[in-house]
This record gives sequence, structure tokens and C-alpha cells, in this order.
Amino acid sequence: MKRTFLLAAMLACFAYAKVSAQTINGIKLSDLKEEYLEVSAFERTFSTKQFIFLEYGQNVRDNFDAGIVRDDKGKPLPFNSLLDFVNQMKKYDYEVSEVFAVRDGDGRVKKFFILKRKQ
Repeated sequence: MKRTFLLAAMLACFAYAKVSAQTINGIKLSDLKEEYLEVSAFERTFSTKQFIFLEYGQNVRDNFDAGIVRDDKGKPLPFNSLLDFVNQMKKYDYEVSEVFAVRDGDGRVKKFFILKRKQ
């Protein structure tokens, strides 16, 4: 019984160590209190992962990096897709309010999600 408990405790510690805090502009996502968020994704060259750009009202016009979701070490946090991130935001009591797409000058379509805090 003691071995089982010890093994379970060790596994929990290792699993918890893999979890990284998600931050935006130095603020934890769990600490955001804004009612609406605008979320979009971008890819880096030669990458299969997507990175998230989140706007909650901060000044991103002068500083694009202020809108990138980062891990606890300050590195951009990769996601499988934009929807992967939206699903994770459910943990923070946000739900999809609106979805729209914009075509850029190159003909590519960029998707945006507006997330609303649940009441």
C-alpha cells in the first residue's frame, strides 16, 4: 500500500512538472479578468505548430510581442491549432462568442475567435 501511494505521488509530481504557466504580456491567463478576448494564430516558417496571438485591450500596435501567449520561461507556447487553444481557454471560463475570417493581400484566410467570459 505504501509503495502504491509513493508511486502515485511521484507520478503526480512528474506530471505537474510538465505543466507550464501560460502568460500574455507577463500576466497569467488565469489572472485575466477582461470580458472579451480576440484570438488568432500564426505559424513560424518550417513549423507544424501554431502560436497564439491574444488581444485583451493591451497596446499591441507598438509591440507585437505583447500579444503572444508564452510559457513560464517567456518562450512562445506552441499549440496544435487555434481551436486547441480555444478549448484550453474553457478552463479559464471563456467560451466562443463569435468567429470570423479575414482574407489578407496574399489571398490567405486568417481566422479570429472572439471569446467571452462566462457569467
